[in-house]
Amino acid sequence: MTWEILSALIVIVGCLITLGGVLVKLVRTLTRLDDTMAQLRVDLNRQHDENKESHKRIYDKLDDHEHRIVELERNGQ
Repeated sequence: MTWEILSALIVIVGCLITLGGVLVKLVRTLTRLDDTMAQLRVDLNRQHDENKESHKRIYDKLDDHEHRIVELERNGQ
């Protein structure tokens, strides 16, 4: 085995190790991003449901006030 072949094998192995390290970090980052997006989706759905309930309560209260105003106007005439 000549030195050229040995040095080429060392360079190839070094490149594979370097690329492997980068790929491991990339996969770990993408996995965390996927988990974060899933949690964000759950949080947004929960917030949407809470907002829907809150808006319903506000509209019911507003509707009650409108009825009171109509009654007050009717009694005032």
